[in-house]
Amino acid sequence: MRLNKIFSLLVSASLIVSCAEDTPDYRQIWQKAHHLDDDRMARMYGEPDDGTDNVFGIILEAYDGNWDKVGQLTEGSRTSEIHAYYHNLVMAMEGHLADSLMHYYQPFERGLFLPVDEKAGQLKIAASSEVWFRLGEMTMAEHSAMLAQIFSPDHFGVPYLKRLAEINLVNGQDEAARKYLRLLSQEEGCEDWVSDRIPGLESQAVKAHLASLRSFAHKSDMVHRPSDYRGVLKSLLASNPDNQLARQYLLCLDIIIKDLEHFIEDYDPSRDNSRLYDEAVLIFLAQRGAITPQNITHFGLSQEILQEFSDYNNMFAFSQGAMEPMQKKYGKTYWFFYQYAKRNIK
Repeated sequence: MRLNKIFSLLVSASLIVSCAEDTPDYRQIWQKAHHLDDDRMARMYGEPDDGTDNVFGIILEAYDGNWDKVGQLTEGSRTSEIHAYYHNLVMAMEGHLADSLMHYYQPFERGLFLPVDEKAGQLKIAASSEVWFRLGEMTMAEHSAMLAQIFSPDHFGVPYLKRLAEINLVNGQDEAARKYLRLLSQEEGCEDWVSDRIPGLESQAVKAHLASLRSFAHKSDMVHRPSDYRGVLKSLLASNPDNQLARQYLLCLDIIIKDLEHFIEDYDPSRDNSRLYDEAVLIFLAQRGAITPQNITHFGLSQEILQEFSDYNNMFAFSQGAMEPMQKKYGKTYWFFYQYAKRNIK
């Protein structure tokens, strides 16, 4: 496996840090950020619960860009869309999305994007702007942040005001940004955050942050359906081919929804390097009887992975497709995911 050694070291370091630090009271922080008294907090979110409090922490830390803490909070064998969504974003921010994809629960495209609809629930809506914002898709990020504000208790939430302020700063809408900053200036603990983002007086760190996001944004207007994830990612890459986050998301979206024809169209073996991509290429070629010397050379496939793919197919035939023995040996491969992962129809 070509799982990056740096990724492993980062995970190990984050676990050491997590043991050394006290976990913040995320429930209390969430409650304060939404101006809720104890009774309303209990009615909205139930009594204190480790799982829900963990989600509060993930959302809050991500809004502030604290990726090491988000990584700590999403560690472990968790099977929820929110955890998959944030874990994948953390891995993508570190450049490891492809290498980590098959090592974590993946609810198909909902592990990359959280749809906003009548079934989403307030916490998923609150989370849904994060990936769009980091990708540079400010229209979708603003839409999600506004919905999070609307569907939050009393239509208020400090995280959403922060997000809307920064989106308008990225877009050059200074008067709109000032409106949100004025509201935030009245919130305890937000003074430094606001002062660093006054239009024309931004700190150097904030200027660099906004400039980076601005460089990712669309260079021309486009009309698309909210669920046209691939179309949005292609447009972002057309505007800025160096948007590595969008590139990771595009390739992994193709793979996670098993759309190998589009994956081959989007994939460039000269620049995209991951064992996951090699495994997907082999499925595509095998389905077309095209594992030829020319294609092996073109896609840079090693003899080692060719042999492992042959072993996988031989074992599948020998076990007559029984899932348990295949999962035991190949459960972390895309071959296993492609063959056995099924959508839960609700």
